[in-house]
Parts: sequence; structure tokens; C-alpha cells
Amino acid sequence: MNSLSTFWRNSMIAALAVLLLGACSFSEDENQVRVTVVEDGPAKINPVGTRLNFVSSTMRASMAKGLVGLDEEGRVVPALAARWIVSDDGLSYIFRLFDAKWDDGRQVTAERVARLLRERFSELRRSRLQYDVSVVDEIVSMTGRVVEIRLDSPHPNFLQLLAQPEMGLFRAGHGAGPLRLFSEENVIKLSRFDEPSQEEKDAEQDNDRWVSLRGEKAAAAIARYRAGAVQVVLNGKYHHLPLVDAAGISSNDLRLDPVAGLFGLRFVRANGFWAVPGNREVLAMAINRPALLTSFPGVSAWQSRLKIIPEALDVEGINTYPDWASMTMEDRILFARSHMNSWKASEGSVDPLVIALPDAAGASILFKRIQSDLRRVGLDAKRVKINQDADVRLMDEIAPYDSAQWFLMQFTCVKTSICLNDADTKIAEADAATNLEIKARLYADAETMLVDHYNFIPLAVPIRWSIAPQGQRGFAVNPRGWHPLNNLIGIPIS
Repeated sequence: MNSLSTFWRNSMIAALAVLLLGACSFSEDENQVRVTVVEDGPAKINPVGTRLNFVSSTMRASMAKGLVGLDEEGRVVPALAARWIVSDDGLSYIFRLFDAKWDDGRQVTAERVARLLRERFSELRRSRLQYDVSVVDEIVSMTGRVVEIRLDSPHPNFLQLLAQPEMGLFRAGHGAGPLRLFSEENVIKLSRFDEPSQEEKDAEQDNDRWVSLRGEKAAAAIARYRAGAVQVVLNGKYHHLPLVDAAGISSNDLRLDPVAGLFGLRFVRANGFWAVPGNREVLAMAINRPALLTSFPGVSAWQSRLKIIPEALDVEGINTYPDWASMTMEDRILFARSHMNSWKASEGSVDPLVIALPDAAGASILFKRIQSDLRRVGLDAKRVKINQDADVRLMDEIAPYDSAQWFLMQFTCVKTSICLNDADTKIAEADAATNLEIKARLYADAETMLVDHYNFIPLAVPIRWSIAPQGQRGFAVNPRGWHPLNNLIGIPIS
């Protein structure tokens, strides 16, 4: 066993021992579920605002319904809205609301919902959804229980956007369920929003139906699961996987969500050698993606990527793969090595590529693999912390909905300094197009430009894992990587 593995295994054992000493056993009552969310940064839970960490998003979605929500399988389902219709041109969404109340007992009305939506869309112009919400033109209340949202241009995934946790509505601090805040003594505890029915009372099914929620570092979360102090762990990422392996978590309990998103190296600085797109192409060619991905335990199905937009969203007839995609790894190495020899002969030595990565065991594995691949072709790499100056930063983000637009918008000049104005123009044309076929083709054209620009080096699909026992009620892996708390205790969102 190498020193890195030994260090992390020993750290895991130490954390587990501490938690075992203080762990409280809990009953097997499926109406009482303890959940911990992995957070690399601050784990404070605050469901208010626009820049929510994962644990805060989880709490907001539990307490504050939007018009629609997501179920345990990642499907859009009714929440405040009982049903909806979409106009043929995709520019009007009309929602009919349930007869519902806020948690202070006041009635949910279309007028108030419309006002809250206008306020929320305005706030979210400073969030990760800033480009998506800009498509909204007008929100009006039509009757006491009908709300219409009018768009500037069609957004085929608008319902998925409305189902994001940030779209949950609070009225003066009051949500409309499906859960309500019960206690904040040690951890956040959420209980059922409504009163149990008479049938439930008669069957004695109303007793203590709740879910507790906390956020913490990966090592503590995994150790807490091993100690039997929680039933569900959420929001694990690739760089935490060595901890899962060191803890001996059963492969049956480790759940991998089939998410879509971006996992790769995004250029944030391009000086000297790296200012030339053809040189950045050498970096993309040199990395042996299958070998890199098989270095991680427990994820044999991890898929590599050579392009920006997932194949499922491709437009027929447009090839957005790089020109070298069909070359063998051996031929790619020979080509890259020859390119480097020519460059050094005429321009001199090349500084190491500076890569910003998380401070975690999995990130160390990733870096060593990339560094080894670069050295094979005459390059080198240097690692710095995630918040330090670098040439590239690891990008590890899940797409909130199934649209080519989201993937491309991450590489516009508003998002990153290493960008391509022509691609930005093409994306803007696509955004403004009302014909969906034309829109899709323009997005595909923009991807072709960005693939050739190499301001992003795709490596794989993102990894998102959870830990939950087999048969855990209300839990399912899904393409959104989202796991609602209310389903864990058998309470529907509406």
C-alpha cells in the first residue's frame, strides 16, 4: 500500500473511532431518517439567498415548494401547481395551483405566487441560473388560482428549470411544504407539513415522522454512516472516492447517479505556450482518459468524454468530436511528442501547466495521472490549491437540465477569460432563435468552434454518489443527482 493510501485509510479509521464513541443508536423506524450531506466548503445550512450550497438547497426544496418539483427519480412533478399547459410556440406556460396554504396558515393565491416568482427570478439573475431566468418576459396572475409565465424565446427545458431547488418560494419566511422546520437544536430536523389524516391517527402512523439534516466533510459523513448514526449520505464527488474505499463501504450501498455535466480542465489563464489553441490541443491528446478513470475504486462504469455536449443532445449531421478522436493512444502520444520537440527546438522550454485542484486524495490521483501523461510527451504539470492562481481549474458541475445551451454557456466570455467571441455570437443567435431546429443547429455550430478552441479539455462525465442501504424508502439513483428528503419518509411533494 502506498503512503497516500495509508494516510487516508488511517485518517478514516481515526474519524470513525471518534464517531463510534459518540454515536447514538436509532430505531429502524422508516418514518425517522437521518441524512448527512457532504460539503467541501462551509457546511452551514441557510436556505435563503441565491448562492446555496448543496445542503441548503436540500433544505429549501424540503420547505419551499415551487410551481413544480422533482421526485426521487428526477422527474418533474406537480408541487404548488396541480397541472399546466404549454402553448404551441413554447412561449407561454399556464399553471393551475392546488388549493394550498403557507405554513402560517395563510392561503396560497395566484397573485402572491406571481409576485414571489417575479421577485425570485430577479434575485436569480445573480446566481448559477442567471442566463436561464433571463428568458422570462412576464409573469401574471390570471385568476385566483392560475399563473401564466411568458417567455421571450422557447426554452424546451423550462419545467426542469422551474423544478430547481432555488425556485422554491418563501412568503415572509414561510414555505408551503412538503416539510416544515421542527427543530434546530443539534441538527436541522424537518417534519411533515400537514396534519395527519384521521385514518393515519387511527392507525397510529402519525407518530414522529421526521428527517434530520446536517452538512459536513466527507470523512465525517462516511464515518457517521459506518457508525450507524445516519442512514443516507448525499453529494459525494470523485475526489472523495478513496475515503469510501478506505471505509469499506459495501458496493451495494454506494449509489452512483447517472448525471450529465462537465468534468474537465477549464483554462483560466493562457500565457506563452498555452496561448496557442494548437498547443492546448496537445494537452487534450496526451491525457489517457480510460487509464485515469480506472484509477478510482468502485466506479468501473465511469465514462470518459472528448466533447462538450453529451451525445444524447447532438444534432444529426454535425461532428463535434476533435479531429484526433479516432487515433489510437499510441499515435496520439507520438503526434504530441513530435509537436513538443518542434516547439522546443524553435521556441525554447515550456513552463509546467499549473492545475488548481481540491485538497483531497482523489484529486491527488487525478493530478498524478495527468502529470504522468504530460511527461510522456515532453510537458509537465504543477498542482496548486483550488483557490490559487492557475492555468486551468478542474470543472466538476452537473447540468441542471437537459439542454445544449447550458453546456455552451459555461465557456462564454462572461464565464471565463479564455473565450471565443465568434462562439459567443453563435450562442446568442441560438438563444434568440424561435425555431427549435435552427436553435439546435446553431448550438451545434458553436460547440464545433469551442472544441477547436480548446479552452476546455473534457475528461469524463461528473461523478455524484450517495450512500444508502438497499431498500431505503424514497431513494433512487437518477440523472439529476437530486434526492428529496420528503420521499425518504413517505411524504409526497403535493
